[in-house]
Amino acid sequence: MICLAVTLIARPGFEDRAAECFQKLTEQSRTEPGCLMYQFHRSPDDPRKFFVYEQYVDEAALQEHNNSGHYALYVRGQFPSLVESADLVKYVPL
Repeated sequence: MICLAVTLIARPGFEDRAAECFQKLTEQSRTEPGCLMYQFHRSPDDPRKFFVYEQYVDEAALQEHNNSGHYALYVRGQFPSLVESADLVKYVPL
């Protein structure tokens, strides 16, 4: 199993547009056969701060996600105008 923990900060004034984009990405990512978990969260204290937790059955499933059309549309296409920063950490189970 592969896990990703990603913290994202939306650009000022783009918080709600970023949230909409993240929701669409979530809906489509959850349909991937190798995706076990895909859940965005939003900080109740800072509306610009988001966190996504992802789990995939293996590295190949993660690569399929990264090569998907919806990943290209949202992450490569829309994130640059909506997201100020992203901090991604990959984990594997003990």
